[in-house]
Amino acid sequence: MLTLALGLALGAAFGALLQLSGASSHTKIVNALRLKDLTIMKLILTAIGVGLVGVHLLDLFGLANMKVKELYLLGIVIAGAIFGVGFALTGYCPGTALAACAEGKPDAWVTVMGGLGGALVFAFLFPEIEEHLLSVGRYGPVTIPDLFGIHGIWIAAPLGLVCIWLAMRLPSPGGAR
Repeated sequence: MLTLALGLALGAAFGALLQLSGASSHTKIVNALRLKDLTIMKLILTAIGVGLVGVHLLDLFGLANMKVKELYLLGIVIAGAIFGVGFALTGYCPGTALAACAEGKPDAWVTVMGGLGGALVFAFLFPEIEEHLLSVGRYGPVTIPDLFGIHGIWIAAPLGLVCIWLAMRLPSPGGAR
């Protein structure tokens, strides 16, 4: 029960941060993609940096269960294309769409329903396409630290710090013209 409550609290905090930063605004997302307002880029870089360092520190001390999924190259390419088309058509990614739904934005509801519909279609089709989808570019669980034979913190810490540094260096709204 405590795990569910913690998940709910963290999810609510994440949604609140998305809403407060403006990441649930279609206009703000489009302006970020046009490089006119870098607020969302700063948010993303900060989240990546903190997440990289935080998760790998937890793993270093045995407090996280790091389980790497297998690499299916064809699946990643197809999923990336579907995500990219959906993002381009709607201006929302899954997290920002849910935050916008909580604000009552009708276009976000269409996005979420489309995503759920696509997931349902995939769930029904998967048994038919599984063999073909998983046979191309299947490499198993691959990580950069494993390739070098080091712990993930040695890659995550510098990369996370670079992300945080970049987030701090990006101009604030109205700062760069």
